[in-house]
Amino acid sequence: MISLQLYWVRAGYWSVNSLRFHGWWAPGGVCSEGMDQPETQRGGGSGVPVFLGRALICLVSMLFLGFGLGMSVHKGTSIFWTLGLLVTLAFVLILMARWQVRPIAEPLDQLLGGRHPLRSIGDLPLAWSELERENVDLKERAAREDSLLPGIMARLEEGVILFGPTGSLEQFNPAAQRHLGLGAPLAKGMAIKEVFRNQEGPEAVQKAYRGTSCEWRMARAGRTLRVRAIPFAPLGSVSGVLLTLDDVTSQEALETTRQKFISNVSHELKTPVTAIRIAAENLQDEELPQSARSTAQSIMRSVDRLTLLLGDLSELSRIESGALHLAPVHLELSAFLDTLVRDLQPRGAASGVSLVLDVEAPPEATILADPLRLHQILENLVSNALKFSPPGGRVELAFRLTAQGQVWEVRDQGPGIPEAEHGRIFERFYRAQAAKAKPGTGLGLAIVKHLCRLMGGEVSVLSRPGEGATFRVILPLEMGPQDAALPK
Repeated sequence: MISLQLYWVRAGYWSVNSLRFHGWWAPGGVCSEGMDQPETQRGGGSGVPVFLGRALICLVSMLFLGFGLGMSVHKGTSIFWTLGLLVTLAFVLILMARWQVRPIAEPLDQLLGGRHPLRSIGDLPLAWSELERENVDLKERAAREDSLLPGIMARLEEGVILFGPTGSLEQFNPAAQRHLGLGAPLAKGMAIKEVFRNQEGPEAVQKAYRGTSCEWRMARAGRTLRVRAIPFAPLGSVSGVLLTLDDVTSQEALETTRQKFISNVSHELKTPVTAIRIAAENLQDEELPQSARSTAQSIMRSVDRLTLLLGDLSELSRIESGALHLAPVHLELSAFLDTLVRDLQPRGAASGVSLVLDVEAPPEATILADPLRLHQILENLVSNALKFSPPGGRVELAFRLTAQGQVWEVRDQGPGIPEAEHGRIFERFYRAQAAKAKPGTGLGLAIVKHLCRLMGGEVSVLSRPGEGATFRVILPLEMGPQDAALPK
């Protein structure tokens, strides 16, 4: 087997100790594409047939030379025999040289991408020079990449921390040190509990090691930090945890101010709205002309809408501020559904829409949930479905127990929701294009989303225009008040 030994090139950037025609190492430790293919696939040959062919050529040539020399000795020299012998000898030497160059030339040719095909030993210096130039380029590119990542990390405003497979600190950037405070200096090799001294941090990091991303808030050095723990799996399996730290102190302050404002406004408006309602009711008790009575009824309708809006604002403010606490109990599923359907059936009858149950659970099944908040979630979703379904249509309320947890689905036959609006319909006061002609506050789905998160679950929508909508709520099988504090 022909072998070419390559030693240090350009201050030792390459050290390839065995460049063989059956496969070799390329720069960076990556096996060059096609280098491990058999020679028969690269235009040459290999094995016994090639050996026998070459041996036969050499044997015939040597017999011809021997026969020619013998004839020259017996019959004397001839110009034609001499020329024939010289041509045959040159032919054999050329073939042997090409056979020796090919195992070296083909890998070099593939490395150079075919830009400088090697046909003889005289082409090797040019190929070697080209190889040296590419080696220098690769070295400069690797140096730029090595300096690029530390530069990016140093200029990030977001803190970055990497814990390795053993749970020790491997990497961090200056922003992480600033966010955590100079009073707690970071150093490589520190344990998780040395970086995060509270209980919530190590638990969330351990959860990320098990493959689940986490997010939580942390107070450090007079600031509020949002910390995300992400499983680090560059090779497929989790080999570490990557954490990002954001300073959200100003956002938290703005959010607190907004929540206080909404809470105060909704509270302060309740008294004048109640006074307006009483005055409108008194007007309706009086003997009024028809036009004045219609005005009083319009006032009552506006007061009802304002009361509903204030109630939703107050409820949403309580949920977002953490003032709302869950009270989960074991519910008998059939009894809970009977109560829910009894409360919603009059709305369906008024809209001319039928409400159908689809339950995949044993009759004696029980679930763990806060009955008041679960009723509120389903009532909001079913009320929307009844409101948007056409007269004569049907709304399905489905339930099933799966490995994911409790799965509730509300399906309607309404106009559907464009995909571009799926991510926005759960925002406060946002109303889809098809919903603007219907009464409502625009807060119902926002309340549903926050209640689902508070209960440790999630809500999603599946819909296409003209095909109705399906709202899916997934809640955990085991739920308690602590779910509101779990990192999401």
